[in-house]
Amino acid sequence: MQNLNPQSNVNVLNCSSLSDNNSLTFSAKGVISDNLIGFLNNDIPGWLFSLLMEVTSYAMIAVAVFGLVGNIFILITYSKIGFSDSINISYCALSVSDIFCVVFMTWNGICFIPAFAASDIPFISSQIVIPTGGFPSDTFSKTTAWITAFISLERCMCVVFPLKIKSIAKAGRTVFVIIAIFTFTVLPLTSISLYTYTFHPRFHARKNKTLLGIKFRNTPLARFLDNARYMYTVVFMNFTPLAVIILCSIFLAVHLKRSASWRLENSGDTRKKTENSSTLDGRAQRRYEKDMRVAKTVLVIALTFLAAGLVTNVKIIMAMNLPEFRQLGTLSKWFQFISRLAFFLSMINSSVNFFIYYKMGTKFKKTFHEIFFRIKSM
Repeated sequence: MQNLNPQSNVNVLNCSSLSDNNSLTFSAKGVISDNLIGFLNNDIPGWLFSLLMEVTSYAMIAVAVFGLVGNIFILITYSKIGFSDSINISYCALSVSDIFCVVFMTWNGICFIPAFAASDIPFISSQIVIPTGGFPSDTFSKTTAWITAFISLERCMCVVFPLKIKSIAKAGRTVFVIIAIFTFTVLPLTSISLYTYTFHPRFHARKNKTLLGIKFRNTPLARFLDNARYMYTVVFMNFTPLAVIILCSIFLAVHLKRSASWRLENSGDTRKKTENSSTLDGRAQRRYEKDMRVAKTVLVIALTFLAAGLVTNVKIIMAMNLPEFRQLGTLSKWFQFISRLAFFLSMINSSVNFFIYYKMGTKFKKTFHEIFFRIKSM
């Protein structure tokens, strides 16, 4: 992305106002910065940067195919299963968010393909992609994060309050929470982005004609809103759902493992005192296997999300503590490439849920076979 606001350091992925605040300067910052700059040495050469961005764009498009098909399969399968279990509503909402995320990230990747950028299009793709691909894909990735956090919390409640979960996790209440998540993630981020950046004609020297680009609305209100958007994204959209997912997943996995082991041992003791020992032992084994499948599913979903979001969180921390590693810094190409890599990993996270459900969800797998294998045999 090129600088669209030369008079201000406020832009899509910049928070220079934070770096001017001495209260955020740590004693180890200089050492970390020197070591990191020494590791990165210089910015990426132009030819290598273009190659990396192009290869990543093609990879994003390839992953998008699996992501779109997989999430459509999820919606169809859970619609067939039904929504008597409120968590199925959450799964479908997650798929809807993932579909939007994949679509906008695909457009983001297309805009950085050199052949597309050099074609006879009436706009500057590297600029137009900011409000039409960059911001929306980032917004829906945050929606995915919050829905994942809600699913983790809902599953945790199912284990902690097994007798009250039907009164707590009602379908209507789940729908309300999902709508609230979409509202407080999509509405503020989208409205601020559309206000701070406007479409504007720009002369393209290489094509020797005027094309549609974008321009930063360089006003005090726009700068304030952009800084507010950045802090809202960092604190509320990145680290808060991350903390919820980590805590809920750890607690749920430990609790399920202890609960399943206790049930198995308790049923074993009862078996010695009961004539119908084989039936009790079989039921205990089935309960144990079901609980362990749930625990493994939670851990896989959580680990996938954490792994995919690791690059994003590291990038944010680096940008806050290393002035060179920013959109306008001396390591701007590193910043843009790592941002693109973070988008790619987020797309993978939005594309693999089908395989997780298919591998670990017995009912999901059975219903999927009933729907699509029956269609194939017709």
